[in-house]
Amino acid sequence: MSQTWILVADGARARLFARAADGALTEIACHTNPDGSAPQRHLGALPRTQESHGSARHAIEPHTDEHDKSQQRFARSLRDLLEQARTAQRMDRLVLVAPPRFLGMLHASFEAPLQRLVQRQIGHDLSALPPAQLRERLDQALAG
Repeated sequence: MSQTWILVADGARARLFARAADGALTEIACHTNPDGSAPQRHLGALPRTQESHGSARHAIEPHTDEHDKSQQRFARSLRDLLEQARTAQRMDRLVLVAPPRFLGMLHASFEAPLQRLVQRQIGHDLSALPPAQLRERLDQALAG
């Protein structure tokens, strides 16, 4: 049976829907990232390093903060869930709906076989919409 799965996510929550060939939309799972909605933690004073010449000191900023790391872990856990569904042939197409930054994290975590299933991407945060509004927005987006 041909079935499209729709992942509606942000860094804190993900909702997974199945859209059957007849267009019926059913929510099949909801996942949360407990650290995803926490405000970015103030890391306090940044580490200091001393130049080898003279006494100059400067702050070193981390390349990725804890908030981003948490969201990347969440994206990988969603990837694992979707990969299991792909290998079990529970879906044959995938639609991704997420804010652009988290959409990028999802893409970075996907391998080629899963990437090939991505039929459409919608770069908006719809994850907090109530179910009726979300279904309406998804119907509009997928019809167009």
